[in-house]
Amino acid sequence: MKTIFIMLALGLLGATASATTYYVSSSQGNDANSGTASSAAWQTIAHVNGETFQPGDSILFRRGDVWNESLAPPSSGTSGSPITFDAYGAGAPPNLTGYYAVPSSAWVLVTGNAWKAPLPAIYTTVNFCLFGSVWGQKVGALSSNLTAQWDFYFANGYVYVYSVGNPATYYNAPIVPMALSNVPVINVNGKSWLVFQHFLINWFDKYGVHVEGASDHLVFANLEADSMIPQGTQPLGFYVNESAQPNDIRLYNDEELFASKSGSEKKDAAMSFLKSALSTVDAVAAREIVDPDKFKDGISKIIDGTVECLNASTWAKTSTQPSAVSGQ
Repeated sequence: MKTIFIMLALGLLGATASATTYYVSSSQGNDANSGTASSAAWQTIAHVNGETFQPGDSILFRRGDVWNESLAPPSSGTSGSPITFDAYGAGAPPNLTGYYAVPSSAWVLVTGNAWKAPLPAIYTTVNFCLFGSVWGQKVGALSSNLTAQWDFYFANGYVYVYSVGNPATYYNAPIVPMALSNVPVINVNGKSWLVFQHFLINWFDKYGVHVEGASDHLVFANLEADSMIPQGTQPLGFYVNESAQPNDIRLYNDEELFASKSGSEKKDAAMSFLKSALSTVDAVAAREIVDPDKFKDGISKIIDGTVECLNASTWAKTSTQPSAVSGQ
């Protein structure tokens, strides 16, 4: 399942004379730095979440860097002086992701054919594990339940898998525990007057962007929220679940499913993923599909209709889209 929201450029809004710009780089930063220059960037989103920001401040994330963390803005801006989360540098947008490729050297034999590897501390739940192009089967959290190829579970900070020998060799492909089930990649809770733009948000189990509590006056622009989870909880690119009624949450220039690809490319991408999911007997059996060809044909028709609807909607990108939007 893949849900994408693309919003195009938005100017930095209402910066005040006393505003501070902070920099964050997973590859070049250090949380002991001041954060106030690209050469003195912070490193982790956890550090950002623990700071207090003032109206008009900007927190810029280095393009090309990747974070396996959840961004939870700790402060609110004010009218005319929102707090802005944006990108700096050149290249690909900053990537906030639930994707984590387990290093080959991380695997430790537990017993028999049970192996384990540690995951980053942000992982508190893992519902999906991808073995190359095959989705694993989650089992109960006991080594004795790891009885067949593709079996896995998560417990006490470790992902456990079934493997005859080192998993890196047995599966001959990266083993990728997927996103958190209940931790959104960007989570706005009870905060207002915020701007988010130029991020890639991907491989999440449930929410890409989640707005909750008494949050309002939010702008989401030039974001790509992109997830491909084949079963279980439906991934939602953007979801508002508030205790108070918001009246000013803006998504600018939403684009079609599968980003800027053509209709045929969108369908090909979706079908390619589907075929991979159905490529093994285990995958078919787990979904109780008795006729994979008919199943794929039916999904193909659904995708055709979805693409047609999206291309006919305001999500479809056109050459008349504004290059900048001002005001909040």
